[in-house]
Amino acid sequence: MTKLTKKTTKTPTKGTTRAPIITIMGHIDHGKTTLLDALRHTHVADKESGGITQHIGAYQIEYQGRPLTFIDTPGHAAFAAMRSRGAKATDLVILVIDVLDSVKPQTKECLEHIKAANVPFLVALNKIDLPNAAPAIVKKDLADAGVLVEGYGGDVVCCEISAKTQAGLPQLLEMILLLSDMQDLKADLKAPLKAVVIESSLDKNRGPVATLIVHQGQLKLGDNLYADNVSGKVKAMFDAAGRSLHQVNPGQPALILGFKHLPVVGSIVTSKVQSKPNSDLASPAPVSATKPQAGFAIKIILKTDAAGTLEAITQNLGNEVALISQGVGEINESDVLLAQSTGAKIIGFRVKTNTSAEKLAEIEGILIKTYNLIHELLDDLQAQILKQLEPTIDEDILGDAKIVAEFIVKGSRIAGCQVISGKLKVNDLVHLQRGKDQLADSRIKSIHQGKDTLDKAKRGDECGLAFSPPLDFKLKDKLIAYKKS
Repeated sequence: MTKLTKKTTKTPTKGTTRAPIITIMGHIDHGKTTLLDALRHTHVADKESGGITQHIGAYQIEYQGRPLTFIDTPGHAAFAAMRSRGAKATDLVILVIDVLDSVKPQTKECLEHIKAANVPFLVALNKIDLPNAAPAIVKKDLADAGVLVEGYGGDVVCCEISAKTQAGLPQLLEMILLLSDMQDLKADLKAPLKAVVIESSLDKNRGPVATLIVHQGQLKLGDNLYADNVSGKVKAMFDAAGRSLHQVNPGQPALILGFKHLPVVGSIVTSKVQSKPNSDLASPAPVSATKPQAGFAIKIILKTDAAGTLEAITQNLGNEVALISQGVGEINESDVLLAQSTGAKIIGFRVKTNTSAEKLAEIEGILIKTYNLIHELLDDLQAQILKQLEPTIDEDILGDAKIVAEFIVKGSRIAGCQVISGKLKVNDLVHLQRGKDQLADSRIKSIHQGKDTLDKAKRGDECGLAFSPPLDFKLKDKLIAYKKS
């Protein structure tokens, strides 16, 4: 493979070609980050939770003496909005498809984003090194999805590659350069600053930080920053390797310190005050708190490590979730106090809980749960919602009984019951139900029939039940014995 090197980007002048901005898209686990690793000679994928990218990152390499800027977009469906903005902020898209999995739902979703953004793209058929690789099948599936590649009646460039072995990567890079040249991308160093926010997060030590890609003009230390309703001044700038920068040129990504508050992912940054939002890329700013309404199955306080992630999660919360508060940064005492007053659960994504908040949560009995994968967070919330809406969804009913009498034996209340269906056994879990309301849960401690002690009672039997912990039952209440499925 042709050797890839990183060099200092030459300062472009007015009318000179700038680095193309390339977005990598595709279905989850089709090898997007592994491809970027091969291009950068790094190992980002190994460090990601579950090998799945959780944030948008921007990196620059040099090939044949020309800089190329890559945006790596997350593959999970929760990041649809982030992928959409990634396409709008880019010059070219690489659509990565696993030759064994072929076209998947998220592949089609990416194609919709590409079409809506009206940007050129090429297809990279990945994992071509696998023994069962069948690129012809993928090309046919692409045709069925409305994408005609070269050799199949269309003009969409299709490269067969292996991100793992690096086979086909020189050809892929050649096609990137060719398609970039066809767009005649120009940069003007003296033009007013125009940059796009690719990611923003709250650093515990450095405050708000944002990843920008400059499209026009130049960004220098001390420059003013304006992004919609957020402002600041450049205090420090770093490249993807953490090296300090004194200036950022068109087509170049950089991590910026100096914003007073987090800029919205996808918004346009300029060096002059904006009278109104100037970008159709901008999304609504995160809200600090929302008023809970009646009818929600679950209430949560959400904290994430980055603004883009926060938006991705909130956009995928169902109508059954009341979002009491949302924000970027570690979970703190204020979050715990808010959870205490509202009855909400605290959900964290890739954030820590500070020590004082942990102690307070333990004292007040507040649930804090953190996640490293978006789909696990959303799946867990969905399971909790279903449990609230249908408490017995994960249960197998063993039997039920009607309480027809009450006895006091040695100071303990015994429920005189008639078994209606199934059977009840000692140590079975039971729900106490009154009408349609489920009031309490317990366990059958013992079963009595006259002076006999039984292990179980079946349909039609009359018996006395003792519970641990005790139940505050009434006559005509219903007992439902169950086990977890």
